Amino acid sequence: MALPSLTAPEFFTKIPSTGQEIKYRPFLVKEEKILLMALEGNDQNEITNAIITILNNCLQEGIDLTKLATFDIEYLFLKLRGKSVGEVIELRMSHKDGECKHRTDVEVNIDDINVTEERPENKIHLTGDVGIKLRYAGINDIKGLDTDSSEDMFNLIIDCVEFIYDNENVYSDFTKKEMADWLEQLSSEQFKKITEFFENSPKLSHEIEWTCKECGKDDSLKLEGLTSFFM
Repeated sequence: MALPSLTAPEFFTKIPSTGQEIKYRPFLVKEEKILLMALEGNDQNEITNAIITILNNCLQEGIDLTKLATFDIEYLFLKLRGKSVGEVIELRMSHKDGECKHRTDVEVNIDDINVTEERPENKIHLTGDVGIKLRYAGINDIKGLDTDSSEDMFNLIIDCVEFIYDNENVYSDFTKKEMADWLEQLSSEQFKKITEFFENSPKLSHEIEWTCKECGKDDSLKLEGLTSFFM
């Protein structure tokens, strides 16, 4: 005799970058095993792949995750985790400096973690008539990315260029090498405008405050990005 089927509850949330409402179910034991195995390996690519697999399984709207910004992916997974495992994340916080090394247990409610509201302008004027349009980095753009590598960050910028424009034309048909050569002709000030777009892009953010039970000192720390809350 076949065992009875189980029906998972359904929830709704909105994609931060678009405001589109989507439906999702909590992840099940089979998905939790995927996540735990990735976390045990402590490999960022494996963790990213696990998150994508779980979201693809649990989102009910046929969303193309490759077209979403990284902060969309992080936000959706955070909401999914809250409905699957619990709304509270338990963290152990220590002082950034000072002699006290005590670690204080702090609880954070997932509903208090939000995507920063700042939305930098993605069309950037570089000269009087020449500019560039960028897009937010997606999940495939950051796979294997070393944020401490200037070469990796340069390649990320290239991958996120939608087009170059001037008063007469829009230039969207270019090779990666052509874009690299073009970017290398920019002044430091012009290139800084581009890097600031990525630095100021929306991200998961929450400031945690606590009082150390050992020394009584009040402390705080702003956590940003999904891994800050789970790793």
